[in-house]
Amino acid sequence: MKRKIGTLIEEEVIKLAKHRAADEGRPLSDLIQDALVSYLSKRVPKPRERDAAYRIFCERPLKLTREQFQQILEEDAWDV
Repeated sequence: MKRKIGTLIEEEVIKLAKHRAADEGRPLSDLIQDALVSYLSKRVPKPRERDAAYRIFCERPLKLTREQFQQILEEDAWDV
């Protein structure tokens, strides 16, 4: 079930969104919903993962083992 909401969005953002929706031939509400669903479905790192990344990169950035360095190179940065 869809529900109407009210919110404030910068005028320029609305303008860009309306143009994109028109280019794609769909309602603005569908574009906004798809954008929110995409944003909300992203995996957020857990605090332990963030702490581990901090320790690896900030506390001893030059002391990575070869295996750790290889793992970092193979890791998708957007999945962290």
